[in-house]
Amino acid sequence: MSYFVLGLMIIFLKKLPISLNANARWAFGILLIVYSFIRFVRLMKSNQEE
Repeated sequence: MSYFVLGLMIIFLKKLPISLNANARWAFGILLIVYSFIRFVRLMKSNQEE
């Protein structure tokens, strides 16, 4: 959940301690959101196996 929120923050907040242009912000934010979904799916699969 924290990766998802961090990805949204990077995309939509303008005042961040890191300086990125708009394209880099979008790319990094989307990468974090996709990573959060991958982790979520893996967590659900491991819970189903138990």
